[in-house]
Amino acid sequence: MTFIEDALAHGLNQHRAGRFAEAKSVYESLLSQSHDPRINGAALSHLARLHLREHRFEEARDAVNRALTINRDDGTALLTAAQLERQAGHPKTALALLETRSTHHLPPLLLHEMGRCWHAVGEYRKAFLCFKEAKRRISFEDLDVNREMLTRYMERLAKRYAGEEEAWTPTPSSDRPDPVFIIGFNESGVSELGRLLDCHPGLSLAKEVPAMDNARRVLGPADPDGLHRIQADVITRARARYFEVMDAATAPGTIPVDALPLNGLALGLIHRLFPEALILRAIRHPCEAVLQTFVKPYRLNGITCHFDRMERTATAMMATTAVSLQIETALAMTVHPLRYEEFMADPQTTVAAIAQGLGLNPDVSSPIPAMSPVPRWPMYRAEMSRWLEPLLSLAEQLGYPAK
Repeated sequence: MTFIEDALAHGLNQHRAGRFAEAKSVYESLLSQSHDPRINGAALSHLARLHLREHRFEEARDAVNRALTINRDDGTALLTAAQLERQAGHPKTALALLETRSTHHLPPLLLHEMGRCWHAVGEYRKAFLCFKEAKRRISFEDLDVNREMLTRYMERLAKRYAGEEEAWTPTPSSDRPDPVFIIGFNESGVSELGRLLDCHPGLSLAKEVPAMDNARRVLGPADPDGLHRIQADVITRARARYFEVMDAATAPGTIPVDALPLNGLALGLIHRLFPEALILRAIRHPCEAVLQTFVKPYRLNGITCHFDRMERTATAMMATTAVSLQIETALAMTVHPLRYEEFMADPQTTVAAIAQGLGLNPDVSSPIPAMSPVPRWPMYRAEMSRWLEPLLSLAEQLGYPAK
């Protein structure tokens, strides 16, 4: 590998790790030094992604046009070009760009973008078929992914919290504030609520960091079956391991906000380590949460493999919600439900109320504007028809009016 190729690889690694400023610096340095069109095209296409991410649309358009001039078949540049056109209100132009390549050879992200473009022009059936095929192709990325990990863990949880609860050993006090936990199903507003709280200077969001897994490794087989009898020194060590991860992802001197969606299944562990912690459950209309989760092109792992088909996504949503509520009831926990539609419509009041409950200054203005989310699932009612009855029944239980 040449020095230039090594530098490009370093930039891509920084990009994937979320160190965007460093990646941008590497790409720009390459463009000023390299005379290799292949390297320059790759640097330009990834630089365009960074510009688009930061809403620097003119810079993104310039970079992507230069990248496509070098290589018309650059998939990253093609994706960025289509997204720029769609976001500018020109989905038909974006479709024309995407249709220059056969759909048989489109990678999942380009198929997903084609689905978003068809949605934007009101062709919902075509959009759904693109989303479905994109998820099917993602499901082949790792044939060895463990598809039983989540279901087996939920079975253990359901059995563990099905009967009469035994007395729990005392939890030792801590010399630092408890985290705030935001739980809920994927695409139910966990990340959005986390971003709202992150705007408060006294709170700091850890974006989907699996810190609880670090604590769980200390406990071993005691989670979930033996949580009630763990001794104080083990709890203290598990908390320390948890904060090792959280402290690396949050600002010092703030209350950490742990916004990992399926921490709803870790309510027993949260209760064991942080019995006084504030726990917020983000709730969204189940049909909308299932649709948005199915549509999103998640990277494949032991959790997201359950979102590769609509029926599996609906089943996962109903099962994880049921088990989480079962743990909450069994342990008589206080979990505060917050509706996605309501906290997005009034972010200022939401942040102020939570801050006041934590003893923080409630008079902090939120830079995130209020919005009234428009549900998409009614547009896909036909595609979701086989799973609507149980989802609408759950929606009614959660207080949503019948539709």
